[in-house]
Amino acid sequence: MKSNYKKLGAYIQQVSVKNTNLEVTKLLGVSITKKFIPSIANTIGTDMSKYKVVKKNQFTYGSITSRNGDKISAALLEDDEAIVSTSYTVFKVIDEDELLPEYLMMWFRREEFDRYARYMSHGSTREAFGWDEMCNVELPIPSIDKQKEIVKEYHTITDRIKINEQLNQKLEDTAQTIYKEWFVDFEFPDENGKPYKSNGGEMVYCDELDREIPKNWAYLKLEDVCNLITKGTTPKNMFDNKFNRSVTYLKAECINSYHGVDEKKLSYIEEHDHFKELKRSILEENDLLFSIAGTLGKFSKVNQKILPANINQAIAIIRVNQNEISLNYIEGLFLSGWHKEFYKDNIQQAVQENLSLTTIKALPILKPCNFVLQKISIVTKSILESFEQTNKEKQLMIELKDILLSKMATIED
Repeated sequence: MKSNYKKLGAYIQQVSVKNTNLEVTKLLGVSITKKFIPSIANTIGTDMSKYKVVKKNQFTYGSITSRNGDKISAALLEDDEAIVSTSYTVFKVIDEDELLPEYLMMWFRREEFDRYARYMSHGSTREAFGWDEMCNVELPIPSIDKQKEIVKEYHTITDRIKINEQLNQKLEDTAQTIYKEWFVDFEFPDENGKPYKSNGGEMVYCDELDREIPKNWAYLKLEDVCNLITKGTTPKNMFDNKFNRSVTYLKAECINSYHGVDEKKLSYIEEHDHFKELKRSILEENDLLFSIAGTLGKFSKVNQKILPANINQAIAIIRVNQNEISLNYIEGLFLSGWHKEFYKDNIQQAVQENLSLTTIKALPILKPCNFVLQKISIVTKSILESFEQTNKEKQLMIELKDILLSKMATIED
């Protein structure tokens, strides 16, 4: 053990307070993302008095690791008290003048801790990382001032990540507002800069939509403005780390909610498989990726940076014919959430929700007149460039956060 490494057991103790008087009603679970989440368990007829109470600055973790892949579910409660299932272990720091709960939580967020906990898990039917194993965890415990300094640096980074996420949400909200104003209410600025419909803009009836649309606009299906709409497949061999002559491989989990790709979740395949087994779904720059299984409707544009690349069957490739319509316009439609109202009645339910390529191809597109198409393309381009900038900064902050967590192993007083 390094000189400043200590066994965690000397600093923590279990807490087992039952919800005897049923005073606490907020029921939470713990996710593999190291966060408390609202429980989805069916509690009808359940005796909630037996559930465990968790208070602010106390920890909860799930000892069973065999069901979590390579992650261990552990979280620090930062809000008011809650209750958790008796299957969880609740514990607290004995003396917060010696070990900050937030510092300890940083240690639990390290990938190295997950690997350690998974390796040390044991059991025949279900593998578990029990209380004894938790107490045997060794970590550097510097002075309390040093811990505060590290925690402050961590919060500076994570706060910036949150700000970028909020900025992206505002950009998405802006896109939705513009879409409704321009393509639902048809109050886009006319050639005089006035709202089109309310200022006498000419409307014509569209049979397919059963409503009026502006004159000189066309009703199309998504497939009418695309060169390709297809999906990927799963190759025989996949790798977690990049190697020579390898090809990037994306699953739906790689697509972020805000128009980007999570590079940490990328896998890799052999170049041979890319050009032979997966030939139909080889990606090109500016392809749009759209999740069609699991979490539906996430999208991203393919950047040259990740090429050569391929995808699995949970992602659709949408290759826009830019001679037919503006790529920025189609991106803006997806960003606005326009597609969701049209496919909600065509979701197929199997093990998980999914959409067919037939449904994607049939998504209705209103092609504006050239004047409006040029205007909306300029507006959308500005929004998308802002997305790209905030995503770059967010990715940088995530990398800094990972570096900080990794460096905890070498902390000196």
